Amino acid sequence: MSALMLAAALGLALPAAHGADGELSRSLTLELMNSKGGQPAPNTPYRLFVTGKGDTILDTPSGDGILHGVTDAEGRTAQARTTLPHAAEDFTLIRRIGDGPWGHFFQLNSSGNNKPLPAWPYIMTMRQRWGEQWVDLGYTNRQGATAYFSHNVPAGSLSLSVDSPLTYDRPCFDELDAINRKYAQDDTQGAGQLIAAMRCAETPRQRLDLARLLLSAGQPELARHWLMQARQRPFPDWLRPVDADLLEERFEVERLLGMPDLVLADAEQIQARQSRRGGPRKSGERDWANSAAYYLADFPDYLAQAEAQARQSIQRFGPRPYNQATLGWILALRGQSDEGLRLMRAAYRELPRDQEMVADYGLALWRDGQREQALRLWHEAQRECVWGIRLHAAMQEAAYPHPYFQASGSSAVKDYRNRCDGPRTKGKIRQQPWQA
Repeated sequence: MSALMLAAALGLALPAAHGADGELSRSLTLELMNSKGGQPAPNTPYRLFVTGKGDTILDTPSGDGILHGVTDAEGRTAQARTTLPHAAEDFTLIRRIGDGPWGHFFQLNSSGNNKPLPAWPYIMTMRQRWGEQWVDLGYTNRQGATAYFSHNVPAGSLSLSVDSPLTYDRPCFDELDAINRKYAQDDTQGAGQLIAAMRCAETPRQRLDLARLLLSAGQPELARHWLMQARQRPFPDWLRPVDADLLEERFEVERLLGMPDLVLADAEQIQARQSRRGGPRKSGERDWANSAAYYLADFPDYLAQAEAQARQSIQRFGPRPYNQATLGWILALRGQSDEGLRLMRAAYRELPRDQEMVADYGLALWRDGQREQALRLWHEAQRECVWGIRLHAAMQEAAYPHPYFQASGSSAVKDYRNRCDGPRTKGKIRQQPWQA
């Protein structure tokens, strides 16, 4: 899936024309912004709507007043018909990523005077099963708006980062942004030419950034290639230990790319460093063994290694609800349902609002034939507004009738969101080591 930011030009590509009954019709030009300025964006998906002016675009396909389409060779939208006359500034015109029924975009404003922050670099991520995956990278438009990311995951959790080493490194950020533009226009050859000419693909961290971008652009095999390039260590670098931060970043990218052998190798390397430091474990120290165990459990050929990692977690951190649940889940997958469910049941009592706990325990019950118990568990989760990527997948497998599996604009979804999306008072939740 491609990822970049486009912006609305403040001038009109075509003059406004009068339609029937005094209606006005006009086309706007979509413009890319970056640290050097802007340029029109041809052949690019867009999202266009009137911004808070008591008016709407007429005759849109879904009747919601939002016009979706692809710009022409000069970066122009289709004609948008409105009842009232509007300046170009009255519209929000941004790039659209994906074509799912769920979606969101962000608006960046100055904290001092609440003015829009145009041409501001950002990275948008979405929580996936195995970490935060990039879904968009680019610059905000003149209204401070990011691109609109539309996807198929109900209430998927989106995050925005504007404060990272990459966003501060404008030359390298611009290179990735330019590659993204090519993929957005289905110009795979042009993207390849830019990758071949990159200056910011020399260091391991730069190659990991490129791998993340390629994954977001729907190029997983090419992303894996650059991940392997990031692991290359020519002499004399291979004589020195890999930097700890780089090793952990590499672990995260390997998980997203579905590479269990490399995840296990790097997890063991990180754990070996923890052991060499000696002494009792530090407060808040991340449980890498549990992270590796829970990940490897998704790969049937790695269940033995997953179990070994789960037991390593218990040995180092002691029996905790999270690693007991991981071990229970793995044992259930290995056919030891009685012991697995016993461990998961005890863990669930301690963490009944953890969506992965609810998902795995419910699914283990369902697969074991204890379907009434699984349904009771998930009914309670629905009442308590427990939701997440893992729970989404588990409920789908069991064909559980959650409101989010209805159309995004249905009354069931609206009712659920009205009940669950608002602020709720909860007790203080301590971050667990596996969540660090």
